[in-house]
Amino acid sequence: MKRTSSTVGIVGYGTVGKATALLFEDVAIYDPPKGHTDLSALARCTVSFVCVPTPTSTNGRCDLSFVYDAVSRVAPILSNNHVLVIRSTVPPGTVRQLQEGHPNTHLTSNPEFLRAHRLEEDALHPSRVVIGADTVYSRQRLLKLYHSRLGHGVPYVITDSVTAEFIKYAANCFLATKITYAMEIRKAALRIGVHYDDVVRAVGLDPRIGPGDEWFLDGLNDECLLKDLEAFISLLRSWRTNRRLLETVRQLKGEPLPVRAAR
Repeated sequence: MKRTSSTVGIVGYGTVGKATALLFEDVAIYDPPKGHTDLSALARCTVSFVCVPTPTSTNGRCDLSFVYDAVSRVAPILSNNHVLVIRSTVPPGTVRQLQEGHPNTHLTSNPEFLRAHRLEEDALHPSRVVIGADTVYSRQRLLKLYHSRLGHGVPYVITDSVTAEFIKYAANCFLATKITYAMEIRKAALRIGVHYDDVVRAVGLDPRIGPGDEWFLDGLNDECLLKDLEAFISLLRSWRTNRRLLETVRQLKGEPLPVRAAR
C-alpha cells in the first residue's frame, strides 16, 4: 500500500477514528473529551473525517446530536476547498440536511465497515470503499485521497450521499440476520449431532451465500449491529414499509447458544 503525506483530520478519536487514522501518516485529531482540543489543527487539512458516536435514543432512533455538534464546531473554520466526510453511521438524508445548514462546506458520506475484532485489518485492507458524494468536487477529492493510500485494487462504490448512508444500514442489518440464521442452524446441528463446520463449508461455497465469521458468532454481541438494527427498524417504521423480518431478528437477538455445535 502507498503512503500519503497529506494532512487528514479526524473528528472523534474513538474506535472508528483510531482505525481511520491508521490509513494516514499525518493526522490532525480533534476530540476535546480525549484531550485533543486544538480545533485550528483541522484548518491545515484538505479532508477531515467525522467519526463521532451515533447512539440509539430512547425512542429507538439514531441520536445525531454528536454529529451535528461536531459539524457545527468544525465547519466554520474550514477552507472552501475542504471536504468534511461523515464516517459515522447516520440515517439516509443526514449529509444533505447538514449540507443545507453549512452551504460553504463540502459534505460527503463515507461509511465504515469495520469488524470489532479485526479493526486494523479492515482499516488497512477494506473489502470496499463506499463514497457518497453529491458534487463532483467532493467525490474526486475523496477518491484521490483513497487512491493515494489504497491504490486502485480495492472495489470503490461511488454513489450519492443518501444511497451511501442506506448501504451501511443494509449491510449491518443483513449481517444481523445472517448471524441469527446461523445460530438457528447451529442449534439444529447440536441437537442431532451434525458436523456444523462441514455444513458451513459446503453452504459457504455457494457464491450466493458465502463464508464468514458470522457463521460462528454466539449472538448479536456487536454493539453496532444492535444499534443499527434498532435504528433501521425505526426508520422503516417512519417510512411505513415492511419491517417484520428485522423485528424478528431483534426479538431473537438474546438467545445465545449454550455450547458450540458439534464439529
